[in-house]
Amino acid sequence: MTPECERADRAAAVRAASRSWRRVGTIDEATLSAIEAAVPDDRVRLGPVFRLLLFIFTIVAVTSGLVFLVRVLHLEDSGSGGLVALLAFVAGASLAVATDIQIVRMRRSQGGTEAATSLLAISYLMGALAWCTVHYFHALEVPGLVVLCLGGALLAGVAAWRWGYPFCAGVATVALLVALACLPFGRLLWVALPLVAVPFLLRLSEAPGLPPSHRASFTAVSIVSLVGLYFAVHLGSWEWQLLEEIGGEARMMQPDQEDALWWLSVAATALVPLVLLVVGIRGRRYPLLIVGAGTAVASLVTLRWYVHLAPLWVVLTASGAALVGLVLGVRQWLDAGPGQERGGFTAVPLFQDLARQRVVELAAAVALSSPEARNLHEEPKFEGHGGQLGGGGSSAEF
Repeated sequence: MTPECERADRAAAVRAASRSWRRVGTIDEATLSAIEAAVPDDRVRLGPVFRLLLFIFTIVAVTSGLVFLVRVLHLEDSGSGGLVALLAFVAGASLAVATDIQIVRMRRSQGGTEAATSLLAISYLMGALAWCTVHYFHALEVPGLVVLCLGGALLAGVAAWRWGYPFCAGVATVALLVALACLPFGRLLWVALPLVAVPFLLRLSEAPGLPPSHRASFTAVSIVSLVGLYFAVHLGSWEWQLLEEIGGEARMMQPDQEDALWWLSVAATALVPLVLLVVGIRGRRYPLLIVGAGTAVASLVTLRWYVHLAPLWVVLTASGAALVGLVLGVRQWLDAGPGQERGGFTAVPLFQDLARQRVVELAAAVALSSPEARNLHEEPKFEGHGGQLGGGGSSAEF
């Protein structure tokens, strides 16, 4: 990320925070205007609707153009995919340069087109690498999947660092974990590396010397790494040898409750979410809280799979009711504390966007105030008046 892009990234973060402060009433309109004047936005941005439309249009246009070129040059009839792979490499490299020009020189950010060209650049370069892996690395002892995943991790990591895309950082971490699964002792690597790397990654995710996009990228890497650690120690992953299946070394085995590793996996499945939640609460680490909450739900589902306590719908309903009760209890406990906080935690929303909350409240109000359904076409009702008989020339009604 160039210095100009880094300054623009920091300025965007300041403006977003100041707007949140204004929405909750912490600052007034004059202060907001002064902040926005001090850190002006020099990037070309679009709204979410036009951004999505340009993103889709760019992908469709570039892909259609390449398919048309392949058909015109009859590359699909060449008998070899080498020319197509070469075209994919050239297109991917060109799109990478186009993305860099848009972000650095044209100062585009959240414009849709630069995100589309970056995604297409990585995809086409990965396609060319996949063809080379199949045709040139099959004779080597290194598995082709390792080469492909390492190449994908390198491309996505460079994209995250150069262009500031946290999503690419998460994809790079996934690719690296898949590559590690193909190596000997892959499961042990999935456990050991996150334990060593996550403390440093969490520090980097809060380092003031890094731009906000890079801090968000390190947060994404931390979350993916912790999810991988939980997957490696999960009981179902151990019994079904899912990691070994990725590396092509899976061997069918029956779960043996006499095995110490089986019980160790059971304990890890139950304790890892608890440890993540405790450490996340004590250290105010949101990535740990997010992963801890998600893995806790997964552990409860695993418990239901192995221990039939009740039907699944009963377990889910009871778990949801217990979670709602816990949330309400914690909120009441925090509100009852001095200043509506205990130990630095509070249930009062601080500097949050209240737009979503208003949308939910509006939806609830509409649902409660909706009129009762009425029939537009009422069926005629039977009305009996008895029968009358008359003499000659008279009529009869029944």
